[in-house]
Amino acid sequence: MQMIIFTLNENYYAFSSENVEEITNKMPWTPVPQSPSWVQGLVNLRGNVITLINFYKLLSPTDETKELWYNNIIIVKNDEEKIAFMVDDVAWVLDIEPSAIQQLDDKTDELVSSVIQVKDQIVSVINMEKLFL
Repeated sequence: MQMIIFTLNENYYAFSSENVEEITNKMPWTPVPQSPSWVQGLVNLRGNVITLINFYKLLSPTDETKELWYNNIIIVKNDEEKIAFMVDDVAWVLDIEPSAIQQLDDKTDELVSSVIQVKDQIVSVINMEKLFL
């Protein structure tokens, strides 16, 4: 299984590549009034308007969330819906053996379904179904 591994505030996260449509550099966005704090705005990607999510604010929904510098946007798709996520950097694109994925029994964070170890780093695997609810 191929995974896109990225950093966010010095932590490592992963998406399954089957859900990733594109990785792009940062781009300008238009703010959306009265939207949740984790909605950064809307981006125009080749004529398609896509919601841009500040992934750090989504994962850490506190008032103390600091503004992060981001370098990449990961466009994720589910059927016909697309969402763009702000991330610090894409670290690796790797093939991961399914046996290396450790499911989490404790569901304290519904967005993280499992963990993997990659190059001495613990990587949280994002539960894609929960992102699109």
